Amino acid sequence: MKWPDEFSCDHCGCHKYYLVERVGKTKTSYGHECSSCHKQQLILGILSTDKENNYPRFIKLRLITDYTGLSHKKKIEKCCVLLHDALLNTDGEKGFNTLNEEIQVKNEKISYEEKDHRLLWLNIIIGNIKNNITGIYYGITKREMPLFLNEQEYRFNHRKMGKTVMDRIKKYLQKSFPISHRQIVYILNISAPHFS
Repeated sequence: MKWPDEFSCDHCGCHKYYLVERVGKTKTSYGHECSSCHKQQLILGILSTDKENNYPRFIKLRLITDYTGLSHKKKIEKCCVLLHDALLNTDGEKGFNTLNEEIQVKNEKISYEEKDHRLLWLNIIIGNIKNNITGIYYGITKREMPLFLNEQEYRFNHRKMGKTVMDRIKKYLQKSFPISHRQIVYILNISAPHFS
């Protein structure tokens, strides 16, 4: 883990950062940017869609510490079920080719000028998450980022609860118990390696 306690910029030592979109000629990626010197950290976004990318279903968001094919494969296999008949659309990054044996990979350069490109929904969702960080939370620390990503996943994946939301909250409250601030900090500290 690059920052064992919390985000700390290598250049300026700042502890606050924002989620940013980086658009290149061959790919678009997302990462953490230091709020003062603008150094960035990447995020892996995995979106499940229906009917040839026409409608988003579920999302997974993970921090990326190293940008290699093996690390992509481990992160994706850990949080997703890979089926041979499913298609993985990527932005031309060669690291995703390590998944060719488990899933069909469409790893081609994407023209982001096209109206309905393959990663359109992922770009929209990540843009909304970025707006939450910069507009609502005004930046978050490295320690808060895994929790924030998990919250955004939960909100997106449970957006159609509708009338059952109160029943689910009631069920969760009946199973839960109060804990102190010290216990929350302890849980965050011991779970930090799982989020890196």
